[in-house]
This record gives sequence, structure tokens and C-alpha cells, in this order.
Amino acid sequence: MFVIGVDAGATKTHAIALEDSGKVLGIGHAGCGSHEAIGFVRARDALDAAIRQALEQAGKPLRDARFASFCLAGVDIQHDMVHVPKEMLEPILGGVAFLLKNDAFGCLRGGTRDPFGIMINCGSGQVAVGRNREGVEIRVGGYGWDFGDFGGGNVMTQSALAAVVRADDGRGAPTALLDLILQASGHATIPDFLEKAYRDGEYVRSLGIPRLVFRSSAAGDSVARSILKSVAEEMAVTANTLIRRLRMEKEAFDLITAGSVFRGEDPWFLATIHSLVLPHAPSANFRFPLYAPAVGAGLLALEAVGIQANDSVYGNLDRSLPAEFRS
Repeated sequence: MFVIGVDAGATKTHAIALEDSGKVLGIGHAGCGSHEAIGFVRARDALDAAIRQALEQAGKPLRDARFASFCLAGVDIQHDMVHVPKEMLEPILGGVAFLLKNDAFGCLRGGTRDPFGIMINCGSGQVAVGRNREGVEIRVGGYGWDFGDFGGGNVMTQSALAAVVRADDGRGAPTALLDLILQASGHATIPDFLEKAYRDGEYVRSLGIPRLVFRSSAAGDSVARSILKSVAEEMAVTANTLIRRLRMEKEAFDLITAGSVFRGEDPWFLATIHSLVLPHAPSANFRFPLYAPAVGAGLLALEAVGIQANDSVYGNLDRSLPAEFRS
């Protein structure tokens, strides 16, 4: 017997077929699986392609799956919980039972061997989810700047651009970010840079400005350090909110730090978050994710049919899982 786990976002879709023992039977890949980005039909086709590839490797028909777990980007509000199953999941599953969650929950479950914990994700944006020992789940954020998210690479980019423009025209403090951004873009002056960047968000994102903020901060630039400080404080507030609402202050649990921003060059960033969170939850264990979110989706599927991941399940998983699915 086996289950299916699927993780899908704006760039990729991964599907995994897991035997009840935890052994990986098949892996599937496809492109964007986010209905927000490409609409229901194309996103459904990506999910279907990834699942079919995983099942082909496994040598199993879909009808034999015990359960399927979908952790999908863009599942944010009740409208999504109603329409994503109807438009995307039910047409491809042929009656197989399933659950649907935001992709952050796959990241949490894949991040730890425990069925509880907290995950704070700081990539281009931010989102955080937690689950306590009683099974209570809470999500905080993930709705963008307009709805209260003040962390993530996009915010860092916006803050850095504002800082260099203000430094250039005299309204702001000098910052090494100005020269770093000009070097990265190949322009000689900020006005030249704006000619290209002003209306081209994709171009701006291609410059990897959050990396430049980390580099400048590590070298002692006070403006870059203030940008990092703001994001670190936002992520700490987010983590502490989950800890408080889930009543995990006195618990030992893994606190997963996921997303590209947590891999930045300046260790001061993570150290700052630790210093702001640990007084509230001294037994929190900060760590990077163990497995990719698709594995988390697979583990959620196993749990949905009553199989708790024990040492035997994790042993089988570790022996059969491709390296690319280990974070």
C-alpha cells in the first residue's frame, strides 16, 4: 500500500509516492503548479504530470493509492479551499481521498522528524506555521506587504533600493549598497540604473539584492545592518506569536528556518532572531529543514491513514530518498 505527497509552487511541482513502510517508490517533477500564477487548468496539468511520473516509477496505478496530500502555494483563503479541490484535485484523483494545505505545512512537516513544531519561512516573502503536541495548527502571515508581512527578500530589496536612491540624492545616509548595486547591474550611476530598473521588476529581482544586503552588513555597513535588523525582528515576532498562541513556551520543539534569506552570509541575522526568540521558548531547537516539502506532504499522507513516522519509517525513507529531496 502507498500514499502520495505533492508540493507545488510558482516554479516547480514535486510528487512522491511513499510505501506505508516509508520507502520511496517514485518521484515526479513538473513546472509551476500554482493556480495563482498560471490558472487552474495549467496548474492542474502540472500536478497531474508530476503524479503520473511518480506512479510510473513506482509501477502503481493511481486507484491503489490509499491517500494523497497536497501542500500547495496559493492556498491562502477559504475561496482556495473550495475551488482548488473542485478545479484541480478531484478531476485528477478519480476518487482517491485527499487533504489540502498551504505549502508551508509541507515545509514544516518535512523540516522535522516530529509531528509538531514551528516553521518560519523567509524567502522572497514570508510565512510561518506551527503545530503543537495536541494537533492544533496555526498559520501566521504569508499574505504580502499589504496585509502585514514585513519580512522576506522582496522587502529587503525594496528597502535597499530606497536606501541607495536616498543616499545618492542626499536624503539618506551613505551606504556601501550603492556601489554594490551599481556593480551588480553594470551601471555607472543611480540615474542610469533607474532607466533600466524603474519599471522592470524582473530585472531588479535578477540582481540578487538580498545577497548584497547580507554582504554589506557583514562588512559593517550600518544601513544594510538596519535592513537586516528589521527583517530579523519581524521573523522573531512571527515565531514568538506562534509560540504564544500554541502555548509552546515550555515545550521542546524544532523551530525550522526555511527559505533563502536564512542562508545569508551574515551570521548576525540568525543570531539576532535566536536572541529574541529563546527568552520566550528556551527549549526551541533552531534548525534548517531535514527534507524537501514534498516529503513533508508524503508524511502528512501517511499520518492521515494512521501511520506515524517512527525510526523504522525514517530509516526506510532515508535509504530510498534521492539526495535532491534532502534540504
